Amino acid sequence: MIALPQRLPHIIWKNDRLVPLSEGWLAESIEHSAAAAGLPRWEMAPEVARAIAVYLENDWVAPSLTLDNLQQMVRRSLEGIGYDDIAKNSFIVPPRVSISLMELAIRAPYEIEFYPLLKQRLGDALEVQVAGVRLEGLRDCTKVLDAAGRWRQTCVRISDDIIYFCRSYVYQSMPRMVDLVIQ
Repeated sequence: MIALPQRLPHIIWKNDRLVPLSEGWLAESIEHSAAAAGLPRWEMAPEVARAIAVYLENDWVAPSLTLDNLQQMVRRSLEGIGYDDIAKNSFIVPPRVSISLMELAIRAPYEIEFYPLLKQRLGDALEVQVAGVRLEGLRDCTKVLDAAGRWRQTCVRISDDIIYFCRSYVYQSMPRMVDLVIQ
């Protein structure tokens, strides 16, 4: 497998786990900080996130960044453009991760192999203390597990089982709320 280069550094998150930084994650963090400062719909959050991302793409040389360094960078950026009230309330929200169900199904094309691998990936994501998990490719994954060239009635049971498994695992494993999106 070929890995595409990550244009933004990874963040050293909880338990010293590396989590890829995204511009969307930065914007979400800035939006939450603005809401905490009394600006619930601050329209400049994506612009500030983009400016930080451009700096990290062009001038940051290290492959990773500590959470404290990222928080300082966001705080200084906000102070630099005159939004001290948001800067004082700035914080980085927990990340959201994506898991490709299709990738798992290709690696483990039988249900007996698939579910332990899915459990491991979900466990890894929850261990990092994420805010949300997006499971992508349910329909294609289901067809692989059912050895079906096209969607058929037997795929419905497998799809329902995957959804039930994921919901049960996430909500039994986490004492706090985690967004779960299955596509």
